[in-house]
Amino acid sequence: MALSIKLLRVNKTATNQGFTLIELLVVIAIIGLLTGIVLVALNTVRAKGRDARRVGDMKQIINALSLYYSANSAYPPVNPAAQGVGGWEVSYQPGFLANLTPYLAAGAKDPINKLDQGFDFFGAKAGSYFYAYYNYPASSAAYYGCAFSSSFAVIAVRQLEGGKKADTPAAMCGAQPPGGCPQGGIANTCRDWSTEYDYSVILSP
Repeated sequence: MALSIKLLRVNKTATNQGFTLIELLVVIAIIGLLTGIVLVALNTVRAKGRDARRVGDMKQIINALSLYYSANSAYPPVNPAAQGVGGWEVSYQPGFLANLTPYLAAGAKDPINKLDQGFDFFGAKAGSYFYAYYNYPASSAAYYGCAFSSSFAVIAVRQLEGGKKADTPAAMCGAQPPGGCPQGGIANTCRDWSTEYDYSVILSP
């Protein structure tokens, strides 16, 4: 009989040691919070990785454009098959920078690589991620207030997920020419491609 009473007491104590509903809810809430923090941190790391790839791609493309110019005394024309918004050659179209073969491996494109339906060159950049290239004729140099008078090219990244930094390349061209500046100009300066792209480089002879 004494043994039975002891067993009952042990079982009762073991039962009382379980989690209450409130304790379970608190644990679940903490786990959910920690999971959310980890996911946010992971997304931030991934975004930084994509931006690093964008910058690396730009350096490779600029090198390839320089090699092309050395061999042809001109930058490659815009590939009509890869034209997109504004007539730019864009990475969300097939054949982007195909003219740079063999100086650049095929398939250069933004890690996200898409055009937002509400795209506007001078509007919010969110939703659009792509690379862009354009070859301007010599006549555009004076039109945009450039200090040179030759043809030139611009290579750009529409959007960096981490945003532009103080040292991010920004292409712009000269003082405002007589008669004003075309769309894309800014006060006391003419064409500023950094208003259209987060990363932009102008290439001239």
